Amino acid sequence: MMTYAKSRPLLWRGFVVITLIAVIYHASLYLLCTTYIIETGASQDFLDKVGVIPTAPSTVFLGSIFSFLLLLGLIHLRQSLFEKSIYEEWLLFLEICLLLVTFSFLQGSYNGVILLVLLDIFQTYTDFYTARQRRYWVLFLILSFAMLLLSNSQILAMVVKLPTLEVYLSFLPTRYHMLTLFIKSFLYSFSVMIFIVNLILAIIYSVSETHKIEEELRMAEQANRELHSYLAISEKNAKDKERKRIAREIHDTLGHALTGISAGIDAVLVLIDLDPSRAKKQLKNISEVVREGIKDVRRSIEKLRPGALEGQSLQVALEKIIRDYEVLSDLEITLDYQWGAVDLEVTKEDIIFRVIQESLTNSLRHGHAHHVTIQMTSDEHYHLIIQDDGVGFETLQFGYGLTQMRERLAIIGAGVTFSNDKGFKTIVDIPKQKGEQL
Repeated sequence: MMTYAKSRPLLWRGFVVITLIAVIYHASLYLLCTTYIIETGASQDFLDKVGVIPTAPSTVFLGSIFSFLLLLGLIHLRQSLFEKSIYEEWLLFLEICLLLVTFSFLQGSYNGVILLVLLDIFQTYTDFYTARQRRYWVLFLILSFAMLLLSNSQILAMVVKLPTLEVYLSFLPTRYHMLTLFIKSFLYSFSVMIFIVNLILAIIYSVSETHKIEEELRMAEQANRELHSYLAISEKNAKDKERKRIAREIHDTLGHALTGISAGIDAVLVLIDLDPSRAKKQLKNISEVVREGIKDVRRSIEKLRPGALEGQSLQVALEKIIRDYEVLSDLEITLDYQWGAVDLEVTKEDIIFRVIQESLTNSLRHGHAHHVTIQMTSDEHYHLIIQDDGVGFETLQFGYGLTQMRERLAIIGAGVTFSNDKGFKTIVDIPKQKGEQL
């Protein structure tokens, strides 16, 4: 987002020009008044009146203008490098130092330079990016207003022996004295007016940007809700489509087979007393239909298997899905597989794979976890422990995923418990069957 510091209004440039003119004007007054005092032979009266040895007017003139031009260059540099430079705080400190140098060369005669730097810092940190920057801004704000109060030349003259500009101007003829004071007051008043207008514009900009951000956040939240609704509808449509596909599979395979078997058995019941040989032949045909039906059912079940388990072991399939999750997200997954080359039946293998897959999805989507540990050990039972470092839960709500997990595990006689232990923890105990040896 474009910050106010990088889209300065035209009034800011006008403020810079007015301040530059005022600095040149005040520095020139020291030079011109000193020249006039020397030419009129009033040097001794001047020294008696100021009570101190004044700084050389050429030093005041050149030092004020040169230090102020350096200050303007530094302001431009800091604005250009804002949010990019690691030295931004040092540049800010150097800007304040140049402010003090310029103010010192002007011998406190013009404090509009303080307003310029104050406005620059205010506009730079209009968005208040960090708490640390806010502290800097508030600190500088307090110091700046304190400097404005103390920078009055008459107040300074009471504390520090300075040849005030008013002393120089008092040696001029009355008409020139009044004219120079008028121009001096006009420049300061005009700079204060532009400062106030710039300040108001900066505040208006800040409020406007805040409203824009709030509106964008509302729009993003609405888009997020619509996206969740779309995902829910898409998921429901996918489930409906899958149900229809499974229904077609059952109808086309098991349904036809059972219909044929039922008709064949009815025929056997009729033939068993009338023609036993034909009844035996019919039973043989029924047996063939049953075998074909079993093959069709197996083929349908294989289509429902996770793709990762096709033609490879459970361990290899788990390692593959873990790699996929780690590539597609910031989730770090540790697998401790101690089941060896166990020969699990297809259904049990599929269910274990789906349980782990569902747990990883929940850890990523709902738990916002960064690390998941999967521990697979064995004694009299197979033990599966899945632990993440996510947000966990206060009251466990059983949604579709957890309900499906419990129902699937119940098919193979397994138990599952969920706990809130430094994240979400899933513990599964699976009983062993004959032939499942490690």
